[in-house]
Amino acid sequence: MIKILSAKEFLNKKQNVLSQDVSQETVLLDRVKVIQDDVLKNKDEALLRLTQQFDKVQKPTLFVTESDTEKALSQVSKPFLTALKKAYSNIHKYHSKQKPKNWSQTLKNGVQWGLRYTPLNRVGLYTPGGRAIYPSTVLMNAIPAQIAGVKDLVITTPPQPDGSVPAAILAAAHLCGVKTILKVGGAQAIFALAYGTEKIKKVDKIVGPGNSYVTLAKQMVYGTVDIDKPAGPSEVLVILDDAKYATFAASELLAQLEHDPQASAFAISTSKEALTELQKALKTLFKACKRQEILTKSLENSALIQVASQKELFETANAIASEHVVLLVDNPDSFLPYLEHGSSLFLGPYTPVALGDYFAGPNHVLPTAGAARFASPLGVLDFMKYASTLKYPKNALMSAAPHLKVLTDTEQLDAHYLSVSTRLK
Repeated sequence: MIKILSAKEFLNKKQNVLSQDVSQETVLLDRVKVIQDDVLKNKDEALLRLTQQFDKVQKPTLFVTESDTEKALSQVSKPFLTALKKAYSNIHKYHSKQKPKNWSQTLKNGVQWGLRYTPLNRVGLYTPGGRAIYPSTVLMNAIPAQIAGVKDLVITTPPQPDGSVPAAILAAAHLCGVKTILKVGGAQAIFALAYGTEKIKKVDKIVGPGNSYVTLAKQMVYGTVDIDKPAGPSEVLVILDDAKYATFAASELLAQLEHDPQASAFAISTSKEALTELQKALKTLFKACKRQEILTKSLENSALIQVASQKELFETANAIASEHVVLLVDNPDSFLPYLEHGSSLFLGPYTPVALGDYFAGPNHVLPTAGAARFASPLGVLDFMKYASTLKYPKNALMSAAPHLKVLTDTEQLDAHYLSVSTRLK
């Protein structure tokens, strides 16, 4: 089970705990490049062949049909649809608060400046598959895109071995109004969206979490299209200061670790007793979990960290910069001023990450691997761009001209000032 380390011991091993081995990254890059070249050269034929190879589909097809969706809607239960609709409502309400407004201001000299926001035209939404089914990711991807005003959304997701897409995924897509759904997963799906094929139109941006192949493929196509952020494998940091919440903490670690063998989980406390009780709780709760094979591997990526002071606690927490940060303390608000990094914060003993993963409103597509230092959760602004607006009357341009002359002369760009002087003659 997870060992208790000092902050110094943990930070010394941080690179091994949080990052893949460089040689593994090189092997992965070589594999993904082969897939990239295949999709660029062979397009749809490559997608069908790779789906057959990786997803074990005997007779793959590219698109979900209307009849596929109708069949799926008849298969899902009423309680599932009720829960899905409630989650949709919560997520929509939360993200509606994020939509920016255009603004314009007129200054005393007649100058007008402002910002104008517009949605992206076409966006690809990656929904993971394989080890689990994620209708929640469909909601998290599609809802902020809808609010932003994106008109053309396409979901891509790995098919089941029988060639179908899980009914829960199709039900979520139907609820979100997404009609184009590709039965393609992995790196090949990312390259198809980025470059286009005979039957698939290329997109402007790709969002959504995935495995290491998907994440690397997204990084490789950045520049050809935009991407959201490094998202995956899952990670969580639990902060606790009392042994009474040790069982809650253990359940939070296991909840994220069951996602993927490469997932990681950390708990940090000034209390040795709290961490010791957490170890005991992990052993007990582990026995009740179904995905023990995955958990056994992901537990190796994890650690319990004992610190000597609150100051060291926050220094260590900020060094980890986790995707999820759970404050299992009675006064979580008092901790917030000292937490510089963390993508999604869960405050107090009765706010499990599962609320954010599925239902409450905030997005669960989050930056991982320390990217919380500079990146944010997926949101409405990820599906928009803005343009600055500027309008000068002639008298304002005349007033600015002497300053422009000095600045353009300094940079020796005389044609820049020529564009000013010709307007004033």
